[in-house]
Amino acid sequence: MFAKIRTAKHLKVKATGDQIEVGFFGWVARVAHVHQFGRQDRLSKRAQMYKYPERPLLSLSEPDRTLIRESLLRHMKKTKMFQCDLPLTLVIR
Repeated sequence: MFAKIRTAKHLKVKATGDQIEVGFFGWVARVAHVHQFGRQDRLSKRAQMYKYPERPLLSLSEPDRTLIRESLLRHMKKTKMFQCDLPLTLVIR
């Protein structure tokens, strides 16, 4: 199951005027969320609900998230990826 979800084709970048998100979206995000936190979901459309065990795909602590966020924002400002004086928000899910 997770062999395919780990490929780069499922990891997406979503950008708006003042925000960048890197992560899983849509169906892949739902499946990842269920397995990451051990939620309930159906194995198929007509199946009963099943409680999945918690199986973290990626574990980032809050200091990890802060370090990644600050490094990316610093790099984007240094390389002038964004020609904007507004503060940027980077969401790491």
